[in-house]
Amino acid sequence: MIVMNDEEKKVNPTEEITDDGMEEKVLMVWEAAERAFKRRDRDFWITAIAILVLVGVIFFMIGEFFLVIALASILFLAYVLSTVPPENVVCKITNRGIYFGDSHYGWDLLERFWFKKSLDSDAVFFETRLRFPRQVSMIIDKSSEEKIKEIVIKRIPMMESSPSTVDKLTNWFAQRLPLEDRKEKSE
Repeated sequence: MIVMNDEEKKVNPTEEITDDGMEEKVLMVWEAAERAFKRRDRDFWITAIAILVLVGVIFFMIGEFFLVIALASILFLAYVLSTVPPENVVCKITNRGIYFGDSHYGWDLLERFWFKKSLDSDAVFFETRLRFPRQVSMIIDKSSEEKIKEIVIKRIPMMESSPSTVDKLTNWFAQRLPLEDRKEKSE
């Protein structure tokens, strides 16, 4: 049995102590949107609905009714996500891990990270060892990318791009089947 004297029992409530006895130190903190956001124009939605109707008719003819409903649901979700702006959350990087709003992910739960543009926003992505969420993305300013890289690369390895096959497939389709006008990039 361990007996503590009165001095050892007194703990400063503002000081957070981790398991190894070290105080948690905030290395970087910022406030950003909780997800990438881009408003879509009317032409985008007309094109998306036209493609969905064509694909839906094909699936309807071969008897895949539930697949048509699933595709319509995905289009509705995309519409809602592009019309409802995201809330702001506080993002922190500490010597013990990352904080995304109220969620904490220790360095032992993170495998690697990379930077990528997501819609109109720059973001840092962290791959976790968890089943859910598999990735944590934080919206950042382009100017803070180097500082984040300097802090995080000491703890987990950096990838040049997303290792996910789904991301690569999505990018391939987006390049070959643009649903919106690409005039913005040429200006």
